[in-house]
Amino acid sequence: MVKYSKNELIKIVKEYSKDLGKTPKMKEVAINKNLPPINQFLKTFGKWNNLLKDAKLEINAVGEYDKDFLLQKLVDIKRKLKRNPRLEDLNNLKNVPSHEVYFRRFGSWNNALKLAGLDINMRKDYTKGELIILLRKKASELGRSPIIKDLESDKNMPDRDTYERHFGSFNKALEASGLEVKYVFRKWTKEELLQKLREKSKKLGRSPTQRSIDKDPLMPGKGNYRKYFGSFNKTIRKAGLVVNYQINEEELIKLLQKLYLKLNRTPTRGELNKQKDYPSLTPFVEKFGSYTAACLRAGLVPNDGRNNKIWQNWEKHCIDMARIIYRNIEIKNKELVNGVPDIYVREYKLFIDAKTCGYRDFKEQIQRYCENGHKLEFWCIFKGLETKSKKVKYVYAEELAIKMKQMEREDLAAKCHQFLRNVFDVEQEVLSKSI
Repeated sequence: MVKYSKNELIKIVKEYSKDLGKTPKMKEVAINKNLPPINQFLKTFGKWNNLLKDAKLEINAVGEYDKDFLLQKLVDIKRKLKRNPRLEDLNNLKNVPSHEVYFRRFGSWNNALKLAGLDINMRKDYTKGELIILLRKKASELGRSPIIKDLESDKNMPDRDTYERHFGSFNKALEASGLEVKYVFRKWTKEELLQKLREKSKKLGRSPTQRSIDKDPLMPGKGNYRKYFGSFNKTIRKAGLVVNYQINEEELIKLLQKLYLKLNRTPTRGELNKQKDYPSLTPFVEKFGSYTAACLRAGLVPNDGRNNKIWQNWEKHCIDMARIIYRNIEIKNKELVNGVPDIYVREYKLFIDAKTCGYRDFKEQIQRYCENGHKLEFWCIFKGLETKSKKVKYVYAEELAIKMKQMEREDLAAKCHQFLRNVFDVEQEVLSKSI
């Protein structure tokens, strides 16, 4: 986590105040992911109003709410929404104190609801009698015995765990309530599970995969295999079958290249898993260390950033570094250009876009961003397929790490190297050999 100085935090709040056209509330800062975590502000200044005073902004928060006022607010919310208030309502509604205020003044959300004379949203102290009454009431509403999904969709009902904790299972709770038990889940023995796998293997002409198990409603759930044998592969071996992932590296590379030609781009992890007659992601990770490394070995440009949250975290990191380098930056400003640039530095007419690597042709984006004398930089973790253009500059994590060290931000420099390790360990070595 980047640590900001007192003056930096004051400057950030002032700039955010200008963007909003008013003094920001603590709640507005807390839910804005482009700003430092709210804990940093409170740890540095003690109270939100102390920060506003130091930033010479108008105080817009009451120092201490009256308890009666807070309880009345809850009643007003119920009247407005025509249901019991929830924690998320406090963050979504205007002119309402934050949930932290209620926790601080009443000790818990349920205490506040209780004192306001409202129903408690979730309880942990149900008796067996109360749980039975609620089940019968729900059955009366539905005209049938409730199922687990009915509990999950009704926030006024206790959850499945509550019933299992009191009765041993949900079915036993239904029996205790005098309700019909519709679904009885079979208990499989170890030998039955293994025999089912052997039968499935004969039908397929090969060892079954987890995917083939999921698609067959007559097969035991794959969770049963993990529960009794530790993993699906261990079960396959226990059944005397060959694990279906015994494919050599050369065959895996050919499969990736074949799928690339079919899609006309590097397949994502999800797309690979959806392909029929293809192995899952597991053998690629087992053979190459990661899916990224497998893509590189196949001569394909990895697309990690589009498959997981790596690109989101990298984008946040780039914003932190841009703030250190340029101080005044604009984030996700939709009014600047046809698109949503990650970062804009007005003083230098510079757009910065965070990318894990160059994974496709960005000529169209370059053309749109580089009008009217604007410059464009792509900040990437590692090299990929860079679009050749004099208008764009590619800056990589290693270069940014050096820049951060020069600016005495060792923490941000170390994070650059961490991204290289996390995204791409063996892959960097593979890539350097291929370039």
